[in-house]
Amino acid sequence: MPGTERRPATPRHPWARLVTSLALTVAMFAGAGLCLESAITQGNATSRASAGKGRPGTFVADVRRCSRSCSWYGSFTADDLTAPGARDRELRGAHESSVTAGQRIRVRDVGRFVQADGGKAEWGSTIANAMGTFVLGIFGVLGVVSMTVLSNRHRRRRRRPA
Repeated sequence: MPGTERRPATPRHPWARLVTSLALTVAMFAGAGLCLESAITQGNATSRASAGKGRPGTFVADVRRCSRSCSWYGSFTADDLTAPGARDRELRGAHESSVTAGQRIRVRDVGRFVQADGGKAEWGSTIANAMGTFVLGIFGVLGVVSMTVLSNRHRRRRRRPA
């Protein structure tokens, strides 16, 4: 129709994209922080396990839980009996297929889990958490870039004469 010109659509809420981008960026950096904390604590415990450090004691296998991999969980009792036994502790460094429910295994409590005496240290969760920190950190940086671009675009639109 003559006289009707189409104007480009402008968003009703120009800050909605910026706020959404901010929320996602904060979530990415928070996730990266959680992954970093977990990587540090897992790495410290695994390092202690590989060095043969930790409180010696006995682990009694209770239940085997599986998700991506399977692990035995049970109770830990320290040899010195200075602290009450800990329940629902994860066993690492043992051949999981050779462990049976109720079996008693010599272990060392290294913090986040118990390590079977003479067992191989497992670095998988430490590496996975470090990779998660890196990936979420990259997404967080991309979110900051996105917010900057959106903010600059919004400012240019406001300055442009109608």
